[in-house]
Amino acid sequence: MTILAALLLVAAPVAAEECATPAPLAEPWTSWTQSGQARAGAQAHGAPALILGKPAVATLTPAAHVQFATPPGKGAKEGHGGLFTLSLKQAARVGIALDGPAWVDVVTGTDAVASVEHGHGPACSGIRKIVWFDLPAGRHLVQIAGSKAATVRVMAADAKANQPIP
Repeated sequence: MTILAALLLVAAPVAAEECATPAPLAEPWTSWTQSGQARAGAQAHGAPALILGKPAVATLTPAAHVQFATPPGKGAKEGHGGLFTLSLKQAARVGIALDGPAWVDVVTGTDAVASVEHGHGPACSGIRKIVWFDLPAGRHLVQIAGSKAATVRVMAADAKANQPIP
């Protein structure tokens, strides 16, 4: 029995929380570990704002009770979800980072915006996924769906934040 347990431990992948030291984060993610709390909205009206560069641990709602502006992607009817607003003064490439598995959509007006890139955060950073969108200036709705967890750390960041001007 102890040999089986030892084999399972050896075969298990290393989780982000098992890392000896967190990975240093480059811009625009340097504030990822800061604290912030929010309750994601269940409808667009009154949904809290995501502020570029300010992470928040968001409490989500069972997805069946969220009034999504457009049908979200995978797993929308299962798990938890929520809504946030995101306002931009000028057009930008914006990344939405999450610390757990969930689906992320951005809605502008009545249309879902196609993502332009997907990726993972650095190993041991706590960032599980980053989805990038090219967004025009204005108000947008960020939809999170299909999270098995009732909370998720979320952050929106401008790809050009704090980058040197050429």
